Formats: sequence, structure tokens, C-alpha cells
Amino acid sequence: MKPFITVILLLISTFCFSQDNWKMIYENDAEGVAVQGELTELISAIQNGENIKIYFRMERKSLPDIYVEHTAMVKFTTIMNSPKGKSVTGQIDPIIGQVPDYENEQALLKENLEWALSVSSSGNNDTMTRNVITGEIVDHRVVRWGTKWYVEKK
Repeated sequence: MKPFITVILLLISTFCFSQDNWKMIYENDAEGVAVQGELTELISAIQNGENIKIYFRMERKSLPDIYVEHTAMVKFTTIMNSPKGKSVTGQIDPIIGQVPDYENEQALLKENLEWALSVSSSGNNDTMTRNVITGEIVDHRVVRWGTKWYVEKK
């Protein structure tokens, strides 16, 4: 009987905590062009209070085969209706700054630095690095990359 209960518990925990509870709803490329899905579906999910997660890949311009991939929960979204049409931005919680150490295959944390990000369905993504001790903005720029937008399945 104990093995049966163990198997049932494993199945339940696998089902409940599976990474499969996210569905990609929209993907834009670095120019803001839809690759998959409809922007209206993403907007509707946001308007309905759905949880949103993003995936993006940052490549080195000089060596595109060297890159990092990230996922993060979106904590604040904006639906923007402009003369160019609708777009979505999503901010993540600021994180401790990090830099990739490709030689040693690890990410190194940067002391006293905090990194913030606002991704956009237009492909224009705003990044900012701040010294948490002095409050000084160390780096602030807009960079282009594609983003995959996920909605938590219910």
C-alpha cells in the first residue's frame, strides 16, 4: 500500500508543480513584428488579470552564438494605444546585477548593483542599472530583442 500512496503523491506533485502550467500566448521579434500568436490575446489576458511571464535571449552583437536566456515574472504591465497602434510593456522586479562569465559557465553577481527591465512588444526594451548605495544610474539604455509572453494556465 505504501508504494501505491508514494506513486500517487509523486503524480500529484508532478502535476501541481509542473512547468507545463504556462502557455506561450504571444511572441514578437526584435522589430516588434508578431512571430506567434495575436497581440490582442496578450492584451485580453492582461485586462483579465492573468499572470504573465516573459522569456528573452540577449546575444552578443559581435558573436551571436554567445548569448544568455532569461525568464522572469512580469510584475507591472502597461497597454499602450499610440498613433502606431497598440503595444504592451511589462516590468520585472529589479534583480541584483549579474554578468555572464562565459569561460567559467556561470553568472557573477555584481556588488551594490540593481538591474531593472521593461520589455515591450515593440521590441524596444528599456534596461537600467543602478548603484543601490549611491542611487546613481550606472547604465540606462534601450536595446532590441524578441520576447515570448506566457500566460499561466488555469
